Amino acid sequence: MSILPAAPDVDATFGIPCESPTGPADITLVTQLSVSRLDRFERMLQAWDGPISAAVYLVDESDISFLEAYFSSTALSAAWQRVALVIVKPSYSINETALLTRLRYPINRLRNLAMAQAPSPYTLVIDVDFVPSPHMHSMLSTRAVPLIERPSSRNARSPTLRRTAIVIPTFALSTSFEGPYPNTTADLEALFTSTPPLATLTDANAGHGPTLPSHLFSQAPSPSRFGAVDPAASYEICFEPQWEPYYLLARASHPLYDERFTDQGGDKQSHSLLLNALGYDFRVLRDVWVLHPPKTDRKAEEWPAARLVQRGGRPERSEADRQGDEDAAAAGEVDDDDGEHFNLAAQRDETRFRYFQDFLPEMERVWGANVRWPRGCDARVVGRRTFGRAQARSIFGF
Repeated sequence: MSILPAAPDVDATFGIPCESPTGPADITLVTQLSVSRLDRFERMLQAWDGPISAAVYLVDESDISFLEAYFSSTALSAAWQRVALVIVKPSYSINETALLTRLRYPINRLRNLAMAQAPSPYTLVIDVDFVPSPHMHSMLSTRAVPLIERPSSRNARSPTLRRTAIVIPTFALSTSFEGPYPNTTADLEALFTSTPPLATLTDANAGHGPTLPSHLFSQAPSPSRFGAVDPAASYEICFEPQWEPYYLLARASHPLYDERFTDQGGDKQSHSLLLNALGYDFRVLRDVWVLHPPKTDRKAEEWPAARLVQRGGRPERSEADRQGDEDAAAAGEVDDDDGEHFNLAAQRDETRFRYFQDFLPEMERVWGANVRWPRGCDARVVGRRTFGRAQARSIFGF
């Protein structure tokens, strides 16, 4: 196939619709990736049996021919018929401004483009690095969609607005994990409670701590209680500042992501804050989750802008320096939250659009100084919450 026959210095997008039909309770998994993560997308495609909409970003000009060869392969899985694609080609102009723009991965723009291609009435935005739990699509369709559609006074003013977000717990497997991924909540709990833990929340502080895994594991429903609106099948949680969950929403009620954010940091926090300002309530559905496989290759986890991340106006440090950091990390002498972390350095870059310095003041001007108070949360739940979980040294807690 021929992809984006545009001049090198021209931005272009190319959409390919999903070929498979969808039903009224279908959920499209929405994601974005560069070609370096195609193997992770294939892994996601095998785990999710519903429609998927993905935006593929061509970081380098050589990615075009690579992707053409990939799609021309006779070994391409038939599961790709369930995929809607948006291919995004940036400008490959040879100047500093174009290079900086191209390597700042436009994560929220890609999410919005993929969401626009989603063929179903419900969407679940998940990053490509994560693996959905078994049977997630069918469980969400039968149990989460009715939660979103249940009668509610908060939805009474509009025939299309559905102000309920179904939060998906997000875990990471430790580097020492070996064996099959968990199939049940009990399997996941065993990994979470082992000593040392083999599974943890991807950020147990502000990022995902408000998901409250203790509630997830404390009252898991039996198969005979899979009623769609059974109170035991889900639990309510409150919005907290700097929270960045993944959630299922009705597509017609899914606000766009703020495209001024690039790379990682503030991209999802800003969206959850907007939902809170709009009065959305958040519920965690039991027996579904996503897992980040063990991180065994730090280089494979890098974002494109790690090539030229600026530190106080200085270019990225030498390969020898970075190799020294990797050796120290392997020895347990530093962690990902120290001053050398790319995402932390990126969020300190004053030339970027940032959450605390730029987005949050805007939201407070429009929605009021109390915009971070949980507006859609039941008063009884607010009363037993812990407000603010970020530690001083967490990536976004500075």
